[in-house]
Amino acid sequence: MYKNMLVPLDGSALSETSLEHALALAKSGNVTGVILLRAREPMDSGVRQRLSNDLAKKLDDAYQEEIEEYLNKISGYFTQKGVAVKSVAATGSPAEAILDYTRENQIDLIIVSSHGRTGIARWAFGSVTEKVLKESNVPVLVIPHKSV
Repeated sequence: MYKNMLVPLDGSALSETSLEHALALAKSGNVTGVILLRAREPMDSGVRQRLSNDLAKKLDDAYQEEIEEYLNKISGYFTQKGVAVKSVAATGSPAEAILDYTRENQIDLIIVSSHGRTGIARWAFGSVTEKVLKESNVPVLVIPHKSV
């Protein structure tokens, strides 16, 4: 049914609530590829202009290293559970990175957590999940935010 599943993450515990659902689907035997994706916005051009090229590169490299370490940690969890996984560190708007990767890599399903923002917060920050839901050409399983 679903061969390649994309699991977008933003580094938060909330985004990781989708992992157990992804693992369960992967272990069902139908999924052949689990792809973990974390996108990062590029450094603001105004900020970049105020920094030396050397410092800007060091900051970019440090952030990229942090993302790769995070994805490796999550990948290790899937590997320990016997599920093959691939990690992707993308640069750009998170929603666009998710949609572009989906279109370019034969993704059949996206599993994403909802951050549960409403009202002004949703308007002010936008919603990656909402944009992915509206624009995806594949099914999107949204894991809702649960209040504690």
